[in-house]
Amino acid sequence: MESISSLLPYHPFKAIYVLAASLYTLLRLPLWLLFFLPRSLRQHPSYTFRQAVTIRLAKAGVYYLCRIRSHPAWTLAPGSEAHRFTPISPSTKPIYLGVLDDPEIKPARIGGTWYPTPYNHPAEEKEEEKEKKQKQQATIILHIHGGAFVLAEGRDKDFSYGAHLLTTHAGPPPTEKKNSTFVFAVQYRTASNPACRFPAALQDVVTAYQHLLVDLHIPASSIVISGDSAGGNLAIAFLRYITEEQPGVLPKPAAALLWCAWVAPGDAMQPRPCSGNPRYGTDYMTDVFTEWGVRAYAPSPAVDPYGPYISPRDHPFACPGVPMWVQFGSLEVLAGEIVEFAEGMRRIEGNEVELAETEGAPHDILQMGGPLGFGDVAEKMAREMGAWLRGKLLLV
Repeated sequence: MESISSLLPYHPFKAIYVLAASLYTLLRLPLWLLFFLPRSLRQHPSYTFRQAVTIRLAKAGVYYLCRIRSHPAWTLAPGSEAHRFTPISPSTKPIYLGVLDDPEIKPARIGGTWYPTPYNHPAEEKEEEKEKKQKQQATIILHIHGGAFVLAEGRDKDFSYGAHLLTTHAGPPPTEKKNSTFVFAVQYRTASNPACRFPAALQDVVTAYQHLLVDLHIPASSIVISGDSAGGNLAIAFLRYITEEQPGVLPKPAAALLWCAWVAPGDAMQPRPCSGNPRYGTDYMTDVFTEWGVRAYAPSPAVDPYGPYISPRDHPFACPGVPMWVQFGSLEVLAGEIVEFAEGMRRIEGNEVELAETEGAPHDILQMGGPLGFGDVAEKMAREMGAWLRGKLLLV
């Protein structure tokens, strides 16, 4: 007989559980509001009252979402993004090789959202616009969203805040207007959908990168690969694919931005991967969230969750010519593994790794900083990234 937990993703059990969880949270909310009034009782002394409450609510929300396996239905309809959403077909060129040449998982049609507006190559513009645009050095950020490989889409409802931080701070200083920054957030196939385990998401990142290079004629020297949480994991996997496994199949991007990258998903196969962490109390990550993600994305025996493409912490590799910004929050459960990853990458000759610790921050404030009340911390983090990136791209 199936356990109650296995029935929760299905109606009417799902509806009953959502109603019960909502009522339970509403009953506990007044207690949390009272409990967190004294600073000494908050998860961390630096947390404001709002931050303490939102972290607690976020942890409960993540737990409930994972219990019912809630995820967005896959669609390539434009939605509120309208003309900023672009469907993309997989390339017909032989770029899906090696680990991407899976007997069951094949490249598929995907999409992506532009921020703040779609990028148009000078060749596509009117003659009077060409000279002006050609004098500009556009920076294109190919961003891969987080969500434990099972949640989010990179669209407005879950990434508009992060996109604003990137477009505002990744380009030239605010006083200069000669450069432009665009973000293309790829909507890859999340593993919560049928037949979308690894390497589906990595195939989709390759498809998006090829779209920028070939369809939009953007030089690799103008593209920055970026990813938060599970998206950071995918950005690392992409770099491994084009530098270690299939060197030369695609040109290297100009730089990489890795935000709270989940670099050891294999650890989620062990008991209490988050609740056993000393930073569990100051973060919103939960055991059920990480376990769902890794079991969906890297199901054994089809995929090794401890292998180099899933858990790069234990598999450093040479990536010369691509400077990496490796950011983490001092109060997140992934802090230790991110530091280990960065140190391992630094030990390899030719790698350039900048490890950036964001003091007083939980996991992934690039995406969650606004909703959780860490806006000031996120803005400071983004400004530091911008100064680093401008130096690497010579946008100073």
